[in-house]
Amino acid sequence: MSTPDPTTRLTLADVLADPHGRSVETLPFVPDILGDGFTCTTVDLGPDPDGETPVVSTLVRYRPEGVTDAEWAARPAVIFVHGMTDYFFQRHVAEHLHARGRAVYAVDLRKCGRSWRRGQTWHHVSAQGMYDEDLSIAVATVSATHGPVVLVGHSTGGLDVTMFVSRLHAGDAPRRRLHGLIRAVVLNSPWLDLQFGAPTNAVIRHVLPLVAAVAPDATIPGGVNPVYGRTLHVSEAGEWDYDLRLKPLVARPKKVSWLTGVARDIATLQAGGGGTGLPTLLLCSRTHHFSPRLDERSFSADLILRPSQMRAAAHLVDPDTEVATIDGAMHDVFLSRAPVRRDALRILDDFLDREAPAGHAAADRPGDPAADHPGSTTDHPADRPGRG
Repeated sequence: MSTPDPTTRLTLADVLADPHGRSVETLPFVPDILGDGFTCTTVDLGPDPDGETPVVSTLVRYRPEGVTDAEWAARPAVIFVHGMTDYFFQRHVAEHLHARGRAVYAVDLRKCGRSWRRGQTWHHVSAQGMYDEDLSIAVATVSATHGPVVLVGHSTGGLDVTMFVSRLHAGDAPRRRLHGLIRAVVLNSPWLDLQFGAPTNAVIRHVLPLVAAVAPDATIPGGVNPVYGRTLHVSEAGEWDYDLRLKPLVARPKKVSWLTGVARDIATLQAGGGGTGLPTLLLCSRTHHFSPRLDERSFSADLILRPSQMRAAAHLVDPDTEVATIDGAMHDVFLSRAPVRRDALRILDDFLDREAPAGHAAADRPGDPAADHPGSTTDHPADRPGRG
């Protein structure tokens, strides 16, 4: 039997015209790099507005064997959106949420992770709003099967989710209709403000836009603390075995036009231009630690962003944003050390159970490891490092 073509042509215009014109169940899924239970499908997005090779997005699904079609459709869906120099590889989170009765999906955005193609600059968009198309298609197709979804955005993905949902909320009738297909928002250490010192922030806000106007392809360093990758990957001091081609230890260089695009969205948010209009949870560490040296604090603080800025900006995301400060959390709270990530998953579970209850939650069945108390010594999915 031949392998089906895993690519579907869809556009933002398609889903705005008819949000449920295509259900995720009609898309051609094939085995994914994460292995058992994971499949993926590719969405052809057409020409790249930034002039590189044609762009695609990738929708990843965790659906292990033994789940009937009826049970699958009845599960509320969660869609994960990765950060900068990143892709979805968090198998342990997918296993945990599946055990609690949820359908787990993730998007690798255009030029990121599974969606990178030859002739493209990794992770480059000159405007973060270009991702609205990738996210709209994911929301529309997944909600056609599962009903309104929960979006979970990490770091830059947290900013992207915030502004995407905000634009839908304040948009025209088709966009407001798409907004109605989102049940809640979860932000995992979102990038909501420029974390550099005042002089650097001023250059980014006022000088780089002038540079980008005449030299948009000029490159700048990746800007991420190189220690962070060492705290994560098994080849260094971490416990996660992910693909270093898709998520290298040190962030790749970025174009000036990319950073100015991020700064524009941050400026819009800081000026009051955000507002998800939905139940929103923000997860972050207690503190940051920007040291270039690997030490014990590197495993118990945010090495990339300042959690204090996240907390200060939470009301700009939504006035009723629920903020959960997690002692000992790393930048991706779900990649923290086992006791801390169990706390993060417990907080996530509590929020999801309240805002998007699962009727078939495995937590209601005795013996399910995902239902154990965070302090349990049972083999909890959150304790098991994933493979990318």
